[in-house]
Amino acid sequence: KMFRTPDFYGYCTASYNPLKELTLSLTGTYTGSMLVEHHAGMISANTTVKTPSFCDMGLKAAYDFNIYKSFKLQINAGMQNIFNSFQKDFDTGADRDSGYMYGPTLPRTVFFGIKLMY
Repeated sequence: KMFRTPDFYGYCTASYNPLKELTLSLTGTYTGSMLVEHHAGMISANTTVKTPSFCDMGLKAAYDFNIYKSFKLQINAGMQNIFNSFQKDFDTGADRDSGYMYGPTLPRTVFFGIKLMY
């Protein structure tokens, strides 16, 4: 066993174009449980923690508009970490173990974007 190395890990991506201008994308990641060191500070002694497993999914929709000849404008929107899989036991305060972090790096996040393509 190695710290911060899950026994199981997997990801998937799928993309679908129901229209020429529209792209729907789905992504997913599974991270199995792993051993993480939790150093003393907020807790009384160093310990090893077995983390829970995490599954996060993302969805994105993008639509391309033809502006002029080879110019395109894309508008997209989506959500990352749909299930809000996120670490529940962060350390806090001045004595926290800043290295005690695991799992997905972002909570549920909604995003919008504009892209100009030539």
